[in-house]
Amino acid sequence: MTTSGIHSAADNSQPDLSFAEPGIPFARPLALHGTAPLSAPLPDFFLELQTPRSAWADIGWLAFFLLSFEFIASYLLDLTAELLMGTPHSPSENNVAADRQVMLLPTISLRALGAIVIIAVLARRRGLTARSVGLSWSGAIVNIAIGVAALVVVYGLVAVTMSLVWLFWPEVVGEMKENAQRIIELVPNLRPAQFVPVAALIGIYEELVFRGFLMTRLRRATGGWTLAVALSTIVFTGLHAFDQTPSALVVVGILSLMFSLVTIWRRSIIPAITAHALFDLSQLLLLQLQAGDSWK
Repeated sequence: MTTSGIHSAADNSQPDLSFAEPGIPFARPLALHGTAPLSAPLPDFFLELQTPRSAWADIGWLAFFLLSFEFIASYLLDLTAELLMGTPHSPSENNVAADRQVMLLPTISLRALGAIVIIAVLARRRGLTARSVGLSWSGAIVNIAIGVAALVVVYGLVAVTMSLVWLFWPEVVGEMKENAQRIIELVPNLRPAQFVPVAALIGIYEELVFRGFLMTRLRRATGGWTLAVALSTIVFTGLHAFDQTPSALVVVGILSLMFSLVTIWRRSIIPAITAHALFDLSQLLLLQLQAGDSWK
């Protein structure tokens, strides 16, 4: 529903919404002069009251705050690791790996908390609710079930795609093994149940930021879903390039596209969170099974 569908009861003409600046929150449904309040608020997921310019501004603010938060949080976590593990200020490569493993869950938790706070502040400035990032418990059971189904589709797409890649690039097998080793060095060897909060936090954080916030704001800023999905997928995949091999980025790209499509379809990030968390959990459990005692 767009603002063009709102009509005055007096003359059935399109009202002037020029006063509805995107930075002014509305505590109740907007009431036009001489009319009763609207029966329902505008759909936040499509950001009808936000201008393209303000959407770009919010994307910039999120990037600035997350980068600042990442720098400060990383510094504090490094100090904490030094105090807890007694590592020197310039630790060896082995100590760096050990520090990263110990601080993995606190790091992810802080990232998720920081993202939630920043996004909540930005949404409130625009008078938006949690629905503006696809957070809604309406139809949650159905959305969770769709997330499980999406995971099955993802695995099928990954299997077919990587098989085709292998035909033209046999070295992909070695790269995927290298990628598995990178994950082993990053993630501690936990009990299976302990992997659940790790996978859940990653799923919540990444889907909230990339599909819930970034993709929807890019849609408003660019005027269409196609470019929004493409740009958010490029950013999502590019950020994974710091820790993963080029062949693994193919899988990351498939995940991003699938999660984007199901989010747009359901207007909710619950399916994407479900599929993302279950994918990460299954990968960690499979890696643990394959690595055995070599995963320290």
